Amino acid sequence: MIIKITVDGKDIYSQKGWTILKALSYFKIDIPNLCDYYNDNTNNNFSFVRDEKELNCKLCLIKVKRKNEEFYNFKYACNEIVENGMKIISEDEEIASYRKSLLNSIYFSHNAICSNCEVNYNCKLKKYFDLYNITKKNNERVNNDKFINEIKNIVKTFNLPDYIKADFDRCINCGLCDNYKTINGYNSMIVDLCPTNVFYAERKFEIKNNSNNSIESVKSFCIGCNKLCDIKYLHNKETIIDIKSIENKKYGLCDYGRKMDCYSNDSLKYPLINGVENDFEKAKELYQEFTNDINDNSYLAIASASYPIEDIKAFNSLASSLGITKLYYKKNYMATDSNVIRENLTNINKYSIEELKRELKYINGENIDFDSYKKFIILGDSLFDNDEETISFAQKNKRNYIVFTPTLSLLAYNSFVAFPIARLGEFNGSYIDNYGKQKEIVSFLNKDKNRLNLRDLIKYLYL
Repeated sequence: MIIKITVDGKDIYSQKGWTILKALSYFKIDIPNLCDYYNDNTNNNFSFVRDEKELNCKLCLIKVKRKNEEFYNFKYACNEIVENGMKIISEDEEIASYRKSLLNSIYFSHNAICSNCEVNYNCKLKKYFDLYNITKKNNERVNNDKFINEIKNIVKTFNLPDYIKADFDRCINCGLCDNYKTINGYNSMIVDLCPTNVFYAERKFEIKNNSNNSIESVKSFCIGCNKLCDIKYLHNKETIIDIKSIENKKYGLCDYGRKMDCYSNDSLKYPLINGVENDFEKAKELYQEFTNDINDNSYLAIASASYPIEDIKAFNSLASSLGITKLYYKKNYMATDSNVIRENLTNINKYSIEELKRELKYINGENIDFDSYKKFIILGDSLFDNDEETISFAQKNKRNYIVFTPTLSLLAYNSFVAFPIARLGEFNGSYIDNYGKQKEIVSFLNKDKNRLNLRDLIKYLYL
């Protein structure tokens, strides 16, 4: 049932039974809060459902007047259910003064130094400090050891993935950890829920961010598997910084998607010839020599399935035109024990395969014998290039393959020729999920002129 409420003099409509905090969030009305999320594990849903007796941060104080009431009363937005005809004041001078005093008390018990904090671009607390002009008067360290040790003991029970780390100096005892319940395969969701980013994903590759290069976010989808879950990428102009769940979604990022191994920014910028940087024209010449030798069934095409359909089709057509008759799409192996996530091919399924040429015979990787092939043409990516199977392959078949990849990796170094191609954030194209829904990915990073989309690089090689 839909009901009408009035917020700061404007009428809006809400679902009956929602809290005021949830209702207003759908209209982008930001009521300050640091403890809004609660994990309702009965339906695997991360939502605004809370224990009504538990009010932690108390920042969401508002004024409410019900339909038959004469005066406004103070209420907490996270704990008050909307009613038809209800009038709400989200902030006035009295509420602002109250919130400022609460934030000051939090600031003086908060050990993190916000000016040096690596996550200030994504910290709710920092946002409210700036909004209410809260500044710290000294840098003395506050002794929070008692409650921090209690939080640490609780966190030990979460069974967080190894790559999820914690900086407890950022902790403000918001109450999230007291209520958090893990879901198999989604244990790392606490990274999205923590208001001060105590929890974070440790990346394999160092990501440097220039202070003059502002952080932005873009809504897109994860290419870690064929579910293509909606997410947002945090990035500057040159590189992806982090990956986050989108608010108000039933499922956030799974533990595998959050690892972000396939979004490495350790990029290949120039062609490698026998492991040494060289120019494109020389690499193109050697490519022609290598491919002129293909004349029997002892050559194999190997491809990542993490690229747009347009690039996968281009690679498929390239292999076919070279006389290669067999193509192996390499699966992503999910680093989680969840029963809802498994090894898979990101953009190869019963729907997308219809878009591809059928000249090639697709072979099952579980039964493949690489020793029976002489040479290889490979489409790699950051995840593909750095797994143990690929590293072993690269060492065993050194200089016997050409690879197209965005990643500066052992696979690239051991190749005969490695060509740089556009990485995630730089390429555009289509994906088809395991339900047959087509999604478009658009570039959001500055494009490097040396890293073309694969389909454009192939055109260059045959000009």
